[in-house]
Amino acid sequence: MRILLISEDNLLQSIVKNFGESFDVSTINYNNDSKPIKVLSCFLEEQPSVTIVDDDYLAPNSVAVIDSIRKVNKKTKIIFATSDSSIELGKKISPLGIYYYAIKPIEESEIKELLDSLLKTKSKQFNNPN
Repeated sequence: MRILLISEDNLLQSIVKNFGESFDVSTINYNNDSKPIKVLSCFLEEQPSVTIVDDDYLAPNSVAVIDSIRKVNKKTKIIFATSDSSIELGKKISPLGIYYYAIKPIEESEIKELLDSLLKTKSKQFNNPN
């Protein structure tokens, strides 16, 4: 499993890095440039099975980035994290096929459980392809 984190959030970075080290999972943290074309380029290069999109880093381009990711790879699981709890944002993001929608602050245990669940699911699919 490959996890791409698109964020400058130190807590998220730490959680994902620690998870990756604990379970020998490849993790990539992207926070070089929040322009949608740069983010999508990183996504295409890394081909992650899980993408964590931090709205606080990408806003106001989060919807465009997620929509583009969906167009090039429908299978990647997208976890959306934001500190914006507005209904308007939820209405824009929900139709894009989000696997998990998290409102910050996020509990470390919540993200670890979520990633562990995805890892177990991927493992079952790999070991039982039927």
